Amino acid sequence: MNELLLEMKGLTIRTSERLLVEDVSFQVLGGRVTALVGASGSGKSLSARAAMGVLDVNPGLVAGELRYPGLDPKRDWFDGVRGVGMSAQRRLQKESVAVRGGYVTYSPQSASSALNPGRTIGHQLEKAIARRENQPADLGVAIAEVLQEVGLPPRAAFAVPGELSGGMAQRAALAIAIAPQPKVMIADEPETGLDPVLRRVVTELMLEVAKTHGVGLLLITHNMDTVERVADVVVRIGGEA
Repeated sequence: MNELLLEMKGLTIRTSERLLVEDVSFQVLGGRVTALVGASGSGKSLSARAAMGVLDVNPGLVAGELRYPGLDPKRDWFDGVRGVGMSAQRRLQKESVAVRGGYVTYSPQSASSALNPGRTIGHQLEKAIARRENQPADLGVAIAEVLQEVGLPPRAAFAVPGELSGGMAQRAALAIAIAPQPKVMIADEPETGLDPVLRRVVTELMLEVAKTHGVGLLLITHNMDTVERVADVVVRIGGEA
């Protein structure tokens, strides 16, 4: 518990015209919530993508260090990428594929972005569980357990996303994010599009799951009520949120 799982130091990203992210640093620890806050356009989501090794602007990364101490405490994943441009960033994105979806999972702003509309929830959970370090003896049981943990009935495995309510779809997206048993979970504005009651339910559920499994949660949000309620550490980007 409280193991250092992800460390970003001095992240700076720019285009040829302007600075997008300047000198952003944060850590994600097991069982703790790090909130990344800031106004719209301040670079929160860009910083989160960079934390997964995804950089897709030119020239892009000009400074910063990225480490996953739970994998290799010495490796700086930005080594050889800083200031080099798109070709190096594309190489990093390929090299970090094994990290994304396994060691680090990402839950985007809306469930519709996280879920494949043409596949059942069960099928998508199968793919996510396949990224676990240790495979379960019974896949069906593993799927049912993940669904139960986020408050969904077993029959949800046979539904496609369009057959679920907004709240159920958000829970399904959370299920897919936790199914690989990640060390770090990045939640990008998880309350977007939900009514006040569902917002609190989804946030509290995400928090409970993270604490139970010792997952480090990087929460990206501009909702300061949520931040004050759940965050252990607050990192502000671009001034006050």
